[in-house]
Amino acid sequence: MRDAATTISGAWRSEDGTAVAFRDAAVAWAMAAHEVLTETATEYGYYVTAQELAERVQEMSGVRTDAPTRTWMDAILRKVARRCHNGGEPPLTALCVKRNLKVSDSYKYVLELAALPVPADIETHAAYARWACYAAHGADVPADGGTPPLIPRGGSARRSSDGSAASRPAPPKTESRTVVCKSCFIQLPATGICEHC
Repeated sequence: MRDAATTISGAWRSEDGTAVAFRDAAVAWAMAAHEVLTETATEYGYYVTAQELAERVQEMSGVRTDAPTRTWMDAILRKVARRCHNGGEPPLTALCVKRNLKVSDSYKYVLELAALPVPADIETHAAYARWACYAAHGADVPADGGTPPLIPRGGSARRSSDGSAASRPAPPKTESRTVVCKSCFIQLPATGICEHC
């Protein structure tokens, strides 16, 4: 049972109900989120919703909150984006989508970190970033390289809340291999030189 201090802090340890400062909780959640998103990136076409990610990070970290996910998840995704950027990793936050299967506004932080303008179609940029995540984390990318996976309206493959695969996507059919910039994940023109970097 939670005590008054727990209610005030907004976060508590699930094992004994002791209060956890929200700042400390956010660090624990961001570390867990990076792990969950890295695991998600190991399977081509997989993604996770913000609500599923929120549940998994609370479970993994042993730190819980009853605050609405929308009030704290963007901060966690920004921490993960910063860690990926500083570590030279593709932005794992592209693998986290809202219920409508689109990236949240916090995805713009990925572009801010890379000093890139927000493109007219941020979903395409996120698809290229997902593709880079799959390639970097050893996913079984289609032999022809595949195409950056936009998440279809009905969804495709995602990890269920227990971490198992909910379904397997059919490999996309493509005519040619798409090449993307390793810095900003935007499709390169025929010259092979990024116009944004």
